[in-house]
Amino acid sequence: MPARRRNRTLSLLVASALAAGLGSAAVAVSGCGSSEATADAQAATTHESMAMTSTTSTDPAVVNAEKNTQDAAAPKYKPGKVQRVVLDMFEKDMEIAPGKVVKVWTFGKKVPGPVIRVRVGDLVQVTINNRGTIQHSIDLHAARIAPDKAFVNVDPGKSHTFSFRATTPGVFMYHCGTAPVVHHLANGMYGMIIVEPEGGLPPVKQEYAFVQSEFYVSDTPGRPADNTKLMNEQPDVVAFNGYAGQYKDTPIRVRANEPVRAFVLAAGPNTWSAFHVVGTIFDRAWIDGVHPENLSIGNQTLNLSASQGAVAEFTLDQEGVYPFVTHDFTNATKGAVGLFATTRATVKAGGGH
Repeated sequence: MPARRRNRTLSLLVASALAAGLGSAAVAVSGCGSSEATADAQAATTHESMAMTSTTSTDPAVVNAEKNTQDAAAPKYKPGKVQRVVLDMFEKDMEIAPGKVVKVWTFGKKVPGPVIRVRVGDLVQVTINNRGTIQHSIDLHAARIAPDKAFVNVDPGKSHTFSFRATTPGVFMYHCGTAPVVHHLANGMYGMIIVEPEGGLPPVKQEYAFVQSEFYVSDTPGRPADNTKLMNEQPDVVAFNGYAGQYKDTPIRVRANEPVRAFVLAAGPNTWSAFHVVGTIFDRAWIDGVHPENLSIGNQTLNLSASQGAVAEFTLDQEGVYPFVTHDFTNATKGAVGLFATTRATVKAGGGH
C-alpha cells in the first residue's frame, strides 16, 4: 500500500476509534455489554476530558516545562560481557499531562528512567551521578547483591559505582532506595531493567516497553508530589511511560499478523496494573522471571502489583485500532490508556476474531 494511502487509512481508523469513544479511557469498557457500562464510559470520557484539558498559564514552571513524552520502542540488546550503565540524576520541571507540571527527580533525562537491557551472564557495571540537591541511590531488583554495600546513599555532586552479575531472566524494576522511598518514587525515580535469558530471546521485530506509574500533582505548578494525596493514595495522573494518554494521541503503529512483544512494569509507587489489550489475547506471558514454570498461556489481562514486571507476546489479527489500558478503569480514566494501530493486514487462513 502506498505510504500516502496507508497514512490516510490509519488516520481514518484512528478518527473512527475516537468518534466511537475508543480514544479515551472509556475504551476499556467497549464491548463489555451493558448500557450501564456505556454510561460509565461516557462519564469517564467527560471526566478525562475535563482533567486533561490544557489550560493557558503564564507561570514560568508551566511555560518552560519540557513535555515528558517518550518513545515506547524497547531498546535492542547490545552484545558485551560487561554492560556499563551510567545514570545522571536530575531535578527538573516536566509536564506529565496537558497543563499539569510537576518537579520530578529523574534517572536520566525523563521519567521513567531509560530501559536497561542485559543478558544472563553479563557483568553489569552501574554508575550513578547525583546532580540534584538531596541524597539519592539506586536499587536494582534484578541484582543479587548486598544492599548495604551497593545501594548506598549518594550525596549531591557525588558518584557511586558497583557491579553485579545478571542471573535471572525477566522484567524487573530499578528505583531510588533513599528514605522515605515513597517520596523518591512518587517524584519519578524508577525504571525498567530487562534481563534476557542466556542466548537471548527469540527474535521479534516489534518490541515495546511500558512502565505504568502515577503522579500526585500539587496545586502549585512545578512543585514535587503532593504529600497528602500521596499518603492517601489519590493520584491525579496515571500514565504509561510518564505522560497521560501519549499513545492515545499518537497511536503506536504495528503490523497485523506479526508477533508483538511487550515488556510491562508496574512502578507504582502505590497502584497496580491490570494490563490489557482490547481485541486480542496474550499468546504467551511471563510475570517477573522468564522461566518455563512461569509461562502462562491465553491471558486476557496481566495483573501486576507495584514493582512487578512481565513479558507478553501477542498478535493483532486484523487491520484496525486496538486500545491498551489498565483494566482498573479509574486509573485508565486518569491517563493509563493508549492505542495500537495496524498499518497493514495479511489475512491468514482461519484468522481473525
